[in-house]
Amino acid sequence: MLDLLDQALSKLRSGVDLCMVTVVDATGSVPGPVGSRMLVLADATWGTIGGGALEKEAIEEARAVLEEGGPARLVEKRTVDLDMSCGGTAVLFVEPLRAAPHLWIFGAGHIAAALAPLAASVGFRAVVVDDRPAFADPARFPEATRVVCGEWAELARGVDPGSFVAIATHGHEHDEEVLAEVAAIEPALPYIGMIGSRGKVPGILARLRARGISVGENVFSPIGLDLGGGSPAEIAISIASEILGVLHGKAGLPHCRLRLDRQEDREG
Repeated sequence: MLDLLDQALSKLRSGVDLCMVTVVDATGSVPGPVGSRMLVLADATWGTIGGGALEKEAIEEARAVLEEGGPARLVEKRTVDLDMSCGGTAVLFVEPLRAAPHLWIFGAGHIAAALAPLAASVGFRAVVVDDRPAFADPARFPEATRVVCGEWAELARGVDPGSFVAIATHGHEHDEEVLAEVAAIEPALPYIGMIGSRGKVPGILARLRARGISVGENVFSPIGLDLGGGSPAEIAISIASEILGVLHGKAGLPHCRLRLDRQEDREG
């Protein structure tokens, strides 16, 4: 049991989603007793609930949950329906265990220093990126999963699927460089936020569109919710709040980018 849990934790920490399948009830004769468990990944399994056709069905159920992104489910399987001779019924609890998403923070300045611990406290794995060694220092970001120093574009191309991205570098040109890379990632990332003023952002977005780079609804710039306040801590709270709103599918939030939309409507 402990080995199975260690495997699960190891995979989750490395960003891999999986399912735990547990026999929670059984009547008659079934391959594995109540309490039998197995882990199911997209391409591997660990442990067993007794083998045979029942286990094959359990693996298919677990992989369907992983693929569909659905919640945990209880599944009843009669071995007679599976052409098994044991003649019992097993109830399986198929529980998805999903790795915490990454939040890539481009720019290791004051906003990142406030945002990284906030992100970690609500379940994100923060990756902080900067091109300045003195700023990309792991000692400055103890809550971060990784702190990386390197070229902006190269590191932006390495953002993993499903990640959230906050862009707040030390220069407008770097912000644009990072946005150009992450906006082109397929499938589209769930959230890309870029810091900027109402004067700066339209020019960056127009230049990207002129280059054929699609700037979709997943791009939030100016970044954050319109909560008021301009200190790094207040900006970080507004960014974290916006990210959580996107993560949980909340509509009607006061996104700062709505001010830009209203400005463009007036100018149009």
